[in-house]
Amino acid sequence: TCRTYEQIRKRGIKVVIGGDYGFTLTPMGQNARDIGHFVKFFGYTPAEALRCATQIGGELMGHKGELGLVKEGALADLLLVDGNPLADQSILVGPSHFAMIMKGGQLHRDPRHAAVPRQRVAAE
Repeated sequence: TCRTYEQIRKRGIKVVIGGDYGFTLTPMGQNARDIGHFVKFFGYTPAEALRCATQIGGELMGHKGELGLVKEGALADLLLVDGNPLADQSILVGPSHFAMIMKGGQLHRDPRHAAVPRQRVAAE
């Protein structure tokens, strides 16, 4: 599998991170583990792996430039984490580092009421 992904990357083929979740080996809420797997096993940079999980997914769904991006005019569900996912992808797994969740324009976890300490890190 690692060699296959190496060849896929060399050929410039886009890959979307995702899979079947809700089972013993892949419980709900753990799908962000795949981002770390792409970095650790397949040689993607953290930024490339995050792009595979967001922007490229939007493109695959036929919404290039509309989904999976944070920009004016894009449809965005947002997850703000306490930490830098480019340095540590595990902070995306489980809710302990989630500072804010916005879905459909509505806050589901408001950072003004979160008990998580804030670490401000600018992502690239």
